[in-house]
Amino acid sequence: MVIPNQGYRKDLNLVETVVDQDALDNLGGAGISQDLSIIQNNSRNISTVSYVGVSTGFFYFGSTSSFVFTNDDIVTVSADINVGSSTLSAGTYYYVCNSNAENRFKLSTTPSSVGFNTITVSSVSPTNFYFIRNDAVHQSNLINFIRPDIQDTAEFSYLSGASINNAFDSSQSNNEVAKYLIGTKYKTNEDVTSTVNEFKYEGVVTTNDPVSLNIDSTGLSNAKSPGVFIGDTRAFSSDNNPWTQVGTALSTLSSEVSVGELFFSNDIYITGINTESASSTAVTTFSHKLPVIINGETYYLLLKTS
Repeated sequence: MVIPNQGYRKDLNLVETVVDQDALDNLGGAGISQDLSIIQNNSRNISTVSYVGVSTGFFYFGSTSSFVFTNDDIVTVSADINVGSSTLSAGTYYYVCNSNAENRFKLSTTPSSVGFNTITVSSVSPTNFYFIRNDAVHQSNLINFIRPDIQDTAEFSYLSGASINNAFDSSQSNNEVAKYLIGTKYKTNEDVTSTVNEFKYEGVVTTNDPVSLNIDSTGLSNAKSPGVFIGDTRAFSSDNNPWTQVGTALSTLSSEVSVGELFFSNDIYITGINTESASSTAVTTFSHKLPVIINGETYYLLLKTS
């Protein structure tokens, strides 16, 4: 059997050792074969995740997936995939870009060190494939775990006494809390639902109707119709009060009504008071009066029982 600094033995007719691990251990010392095996396997480490879908040009995972792709991760696909403008080829390595480090990403043909060349994805065919990520660990990855030299012990700390695993758990918890809080903040590009019962604001509240949902009564029933609501009642609309059309008349349950201009062209009905009439004939005797506040001043509608 081959040994260090000697080679194969003549008395064994130069027979080569058929067990490679034994040969390596004899040449390099006991255990060297296992070390080399670990190094070799490290370069072959991979992880796979099935394709879920694509939206607005991003590949994405489900909200419950624990899998994460981050920028510059090296990935390939299990089969040739047509993505609309180009094809992702099985066995060809691509680089993750535009990742939110959570559940969506894009692919580039080049790494960030030379500038991402993002692949445009408009459609995916076929869809029964999976991504294969190269999970080899390199020296640069290990360097990130080396404890740094601390020059300022008063202001600088490293992991604050926690282990690396605890630091990862804490970072993940902080990210999840931040995501929740961001979701409750007011945004101009998506809907926001909040369980807060009291809102405080300063300045002017303005609602916009960019797609003209409020142009007619049909659009008002759309859940996306802009407006300010108190309970289920639309408030501060152009009618100034929550009016409901009943036949050809307007009806309201408001106890105080404000109008800019009021004209009675026919009979009016007020709950609790008998039917009244409007006439061009002068009425000299009145049985009821209805107070109306206009611009802070109280006026009275003089009414006569019919």
